[in-house]
Amino acid sequence: MTPFTAKYQLLRNLRPFTRQDVRRLERDRIGLYAIWLPGATGDSPECLYVGMSGTCVRRRLLDHLNNEDNPELRREFRLFGGPPTQIRFSVTFTQDEAETRELEAAVIADWQPRTNRRGV
Repeated sequence: MTPFTAKYQLLRNLRPFTRQDVRRLERDRIGLYAIWLPGATGDSPECLYVGMSGTCVRRRLLDHLNNEDNPELRREFRLFGGPPTQIRFSVTFTQDEAETRELEAAVIADWQPRTNRRGV
């Protein structure tokens, strides 16, 4: 998969960031995911965070919903009243961990999500 394809799939497959929607994902699939805020004026959503899992994307997203240890992401969730249906997520599944890490780095470099920036 190319970074262009990964970004296209992440932009195209947004769904509400709820436990119910995350639990619909297949178990034990590796891949890349993004968490999105609504656009400022109803425009395109803003990418808040890009992450990956080399074991199970579903489990990693559930960790985020359970307020795992990412203070910047938790702060953003609180600003929106927790992860309500306004916050979205998207996933693209990958073939192996090396590909996933490469795609994650490329997408973060291009989109520069605010909670992926160092020193936020």
